[in-house]
Amino acid sequence: MLRIIIVVFCLVQFGNGWVFTDIRIPARGDGYGEDLEGDMTPEEYDEMLRQARFSLIFPGTKWCGPGNSADGFEDLGSERETDSCCREHDHCPDSMEAGEKKHNLTNTAYYTRLHCDCDERFLRCLHSANTTSAGQVGSVYFNVIGTKCYRYDYPIVRCAKKSGWLRRKCIKYEFNENGQKLYQWFDVPNY
Repeated sequence: MLRIIIVVFCLVQFGNGWVFTDIRIPARGDGYGEDLEGDMTPEEYDEMLRQARFSLIFPGTKWCGPGNSADGFEDLGSERETDSCCREHDHCPDSMEAGEKKHNLTNTAYYTRLHCDCDERFLRCLHSANTTSAGQVGSVYFNVIGTKCYRYDYPIVRCAKKSGWLRRKCIKYEFNENGQKLYQWFDVPNY
């Protein structure tokens, strides 16, 4: 819950906010008092609402947020440099959907997580874009949401240096270089 409050606070602080682009919550009936009796039970309707999805796309972009609002791969928003970074990030060749198991890891997050190489390319791309929108997207993704990525490396012994709000984000790890490499979760770097 605290993470949601922090994300909302940051979105408000960034001024432009985000845009709801894909709210999939069907209305019960046609809006004139009819309900879905016969079509759907209340339990089925409640379950459908629980599974309802929405997307938040950063203003001026079509790729920066969950999903995209682009008409095709070449379709970019007015914030072209930022949007192209997000598009490349969205097309990471090694990703793990919510709930998916891969490389002996399980993605327990409610969103897709990526191989660390993709997140590191995204970070470099946003820094190269060097625009206000790139800074805002980078700050939200890397500093506020604080997702994790995965990579194949020596076993983590401990976090050697923490950063971020409440000092919960590991920015430097200590590894057992005598151990056998394996896939592990890592905190994404700061923007």
